[in-house]
Amino acid sequence: MKENFQEQQVELTIPGRLCLFGEHSDWAAEYGIHQGYCIVIGTDQGLSATVRPNDRFVVETKLCDSLGRANSRTRQAAFLWEREVLLAAAHDEAEFFRYCAGVAYEILTQFNVPHGIDIHITKMDLPLKKGVSSSAAVCVLVAKAFDAVYKLRMFPHELMELAYLGEKLTGSQCGRMDQACIYGKTPVLLRCEKSKDIHVEPIFAGGNIYMFFVDLAGEKDTVQILDDLQSNYLGSSNLQRALGEENEKITRRAYRAIQNGNAKELGILMTEAQQIFDRLVAPTSPRQLASPLLHEVLNFEGITEYIYGGKGVGSQGDGTAQFVARSACARDAAMKKIEAAFPQMQCLPLTMLNGSP
Repeated sequence: MKENFQEQQVELTIPGRLCLFGEHSDWAAEYGIHQGYCIVIGTDQGLSATVRPNDRFVVETKLCDSLGRANSRTRQAAFLWEREVLLAAAHDEAEFFRYCAGVAYEILTQFNVPHGIDIHITKMDLPLKKGVSSSAAVCVLVAKAFDAVYKLRMFPHELMELAYLGEKLTGSQCGRMDQACIYGKTPVLLRCEKSKDIHVEPIFAGGNIYMFFVDLAGEKDTVQILDDLQSNYLGSSNLQRALGEENEKITRRAYRAIQNGNAKELGILMTEAQQIFDRLVAPTSPRQLASPLLHEVLNFEGITEYIYGGKGVGSQGDGTAQFVARSACARDAAMKKIEAAFPQMQCLPLTMLNGSP
């Protein structure tokens, strides 16, 4: 059996996910007040892994430093291929691989595959806990690994659902947009509605759009942010307006800007979206969403001539900022300026490629 396992080795790469517009609107849609609209894209950075069948469920990955960046140290766990074992691991807050165990549990429960797998993550250049869906990337990686090794022939939306259910099993408050990293570098529009399947539509960019995002090297508590927003949503007309009608207006305009390859309009819309967020959403979680580092970088005069606009990423807070640059050369200049002025920060490029069919 071991020789057969070795022959079935598969190489996989999963990118991170950057939410361009519509953060928080996916979970807000579940209240039924307004549909949620998000535009997301895969990052140039991600996870690469070697995968093969195994009698148990084994995961090995690189560890990260205090800033969420991978280093040379590794960590491994091996679980018996049993529902009770995987479920217990998924519910164990102290278990480093609980998200992976959650997805494996869903796979075993829904497909009853005979064996587990061995996932060895060989490369990881995706910042962790920075709003670029590193946890969702890991969950999608596990789902795709089982799909590839055992030829389950799942569609992308089914893999997304398994990854989502696996992460939710751990008690995570992840939204529906995170697993869109499965679509890679193609930007996608997600429409979310109460008690309905998520609608996914690819967006074909009308020209190259040069972007970058900045690991702010700060701290944020995503759980607290979501707790604050969700506990206040039904009683806050500002939150409902920001995550509902205002978000839909912005997202519809951004959709057209991407289709037209209009980087300038996209950057202007990012700045406008951030202003709406600061005015209507941030006061609901004042300690977490004051975001001094984020606003310092967004307002950094040293890069004004190189960018069209920018905003926060994901749940916002002092995790990550994103910008639309005026050109590839302007992007390089802006990233150098930021890293010179803020040595603790790291800039990462993201190119939205011309995808006109």
